[in-house]
Amino acid sequence: MIILNTQGIVLKAVKYKENDVILTLFTRKLGKVSAIAKGAKRNKSALLSSAQLFSYANYTLKRKGNMYIVNQSDTIKSFYDISYDIEAFSYATYITKLVESSTCENQTNNRLFILLAQTLYLYTQKDTDKKFITRAFELKFLDYIGFRPVVNRCSSCGSKGIKSAIFNIYEGGLLCDLCSKNTEENIKLDVTTIKLMEYILNNDILICSKAKVSKYITYELEKVLKRYLNVYIDNINFKSLYFLKDIENIKGVDKGE
Repeated sequence: MIILNTQGIVLKAVKYKENDVILTLFTRKLGKVSAIAKGAKRNKSALLSSAQLFSYANYTLKRKGNMYIVNQSDTIKSFYDISYDIEAFSYATYITKLVESSTCENQTNNRLFILLAQTLYLYTQKDTDKKFITRAFELKFLDYIGFRPVVNRCSSCGSKGIKSAIFNIYEGGLLCDLCSKNTEENIKLDVTTIKLMEYILNNDILICSKAKVSKYITYELEKVLKRYLNVYIDNINFKSLYFLKDIENIKGVDKGE
C-alpha cells in the first residue's frame, strides 16, 4: 500500500454514506485526485477542517485501488471566511470548478497549484478587487494549461511593430494591421487592456493584485477572456458568475441605478 504526503486544495467535497466525504483534491505531487475522508463529517473528527471546500492542507494519502484514503491531515489555511462573502464565494467556486474541469487526473501542474492557493488567499483580503483578480487568474490559468494568448507581437506573422490593439480569439492573440485584414471576428481593444494582459502574464498574481485597474478595462478584459475560454476550454461553467451578476443587478435596482 502506497502512502504519500502532499499539499492539496479541496476543489470539491461530496458527502458519502453517513459521515464520510469524497474529496476532489488538487495536489502538488499528484495533480488532481479523488480521496475518501472517513468520518470527516463528525464534529470531533481530526479531518473536519481539511475536508471543507477550498481548504488548503498537508494530506497523508493512502492508495487503495484507484482511490486514495485521507489517513491524516494538517490544515495550512481553511479559507473558511470565503463562505461568508457572497462575492468571494462565487468567484472561488468558479475558479475551483475551472481547475477541476480542465485538469487531468494524476497530472501535476505546480504553477497552477500555487496560482490557485494565492488567488484563494486574495479573495479573503478586504481591499482586493475580486473581479479583477478573477480576470488575472483566468489569464494566468490559460497560460499554465498551454493556451497563453500572444499579446506582445502579432500572433500570425510575429511582427512586434504593432500600433493598434486588434485581438483575434481564433488566431490566439494580437494581430498587426496587415494580418488583421485577412481574418474575421477581430476584436478591437483598448491599448491599455493589451498592456495589462502582458503585465499579468509576466508577473505573480500577488504583485498584480496591487494594480489599480479601471472598471472599464476590467470589463473589457472580462469580455475577451470569456470568449477566449469558451473557445479553448471544454464544458466551462459560468453559473456562479451569472448568479453573482444577478445579485449585482438587484443591488443596482435597489440603489436606483
